[in-house]
Amino acid sequence: MALLAGSAEFFGGVALILGLLTRPAALVTALTILVAMFWVHLGNGFFLDTHGIEYALALFSATVTLIIMGGGRYSLDNFLTRTYFLESKDE
Repeated sequence: MALLAGSAEFFGGVALILGLLTRPAALVTALTILVAMFWVHLGNGFFLDTHGIEYALALFSATVTLIIMGGGRYSLDNFLTRTYFLESKDE
């Protein structure tokens, strides 16, 4: 399970950096963080100095925002959509 969680976080992070498959990568990362929040950090309280859920909650909020908003103007998703999937008006 640790290999699956680590792979999800690593490859999801690489995909988020590139802006490739942003929403699915953010969903997988958010689910991994949510599991870590409740199974690892919840018993330690809220704050980061006691290994609580503070930092994991901030990461979860950021990934949920990426799920809702997508990659944005400069993402690889947007470039591929404009280049290969949208028809040109000149044709």
